[in-house]
Amino acid sequence: MTDYDKILRSDGQVSMDGSTNAVTYDAWATDYDRELAGWGYEAPTRAAAFLARYLEDKTAARVLDCGCGTGMTGVALREAGFDGPLVGFDMSQASLDVAREKSIYADLQPVDLNGLLPLEADSIDGILCVGVLTYVDQGPLLREWMRVLRPGGVAVFTCRQDFWDSRDFETSLGSLEAEGSLRRLEVTGPMPYLPGNPEFGTKIQIRYGIVGAA
Repeated sequence: MTDYDKILRSDGQVSMDGSTNAVTYDAWATDYDRELAGWGYEAPTRAAAFLARYLEDKTAARVLDCGCGTGMTGVALREAGFDGPLVGFDMSQASLDVAREKSIYADLQPVDLNGLLPLEADSIDGILCVGVLTYVDQGPLLREWMRVLRPGGVAVFTCRQDFWDSRDFETSLGSLEAEGSLRRLEVTGPMPYLPGNPEFGTKIQIRYGIVGAA
């Protein structure tokens, strides 16, 4: 039985240390896809659909799966019609190993998303970041996304509603908008996250944010 205490907490008291969280996700990697499916986890599919809607040319787009985990998001991107190269970053090596077995990524790397992304400026067309911002300081990462996205590029992310409020995502987005580096395309209202999880249920919901590079 995996110990979820550090990463799945409805009280919001989660670790934001990449190395610490990687240990738990390493232990969970083998069962992750099955358990998430059992909890009604649809965020990868919904997020991929948003990216397909807002990105002009999805067929050849180079997409960063930012916090790719075991590759559920990569599968969702392929099912949504993204045929170009997928790049996956995650701190959990065991999760990356599972993702590699899916044979859909051009590149998979262990990366701490609390630091700089190992990508050149203007090198990515789209970004998908699902279920990850719980464990990351959003301000620096949003700025990194705007750096690596090509002009017209789009990033889609999820954020727990409780963290949207307590970590003041509105200010993070507004600051980047004010300086002209980010375009806010859409932010949804609260939507289901893990409806079948006994602790989360309808208590913890998520927003989907869609932003573009200026």
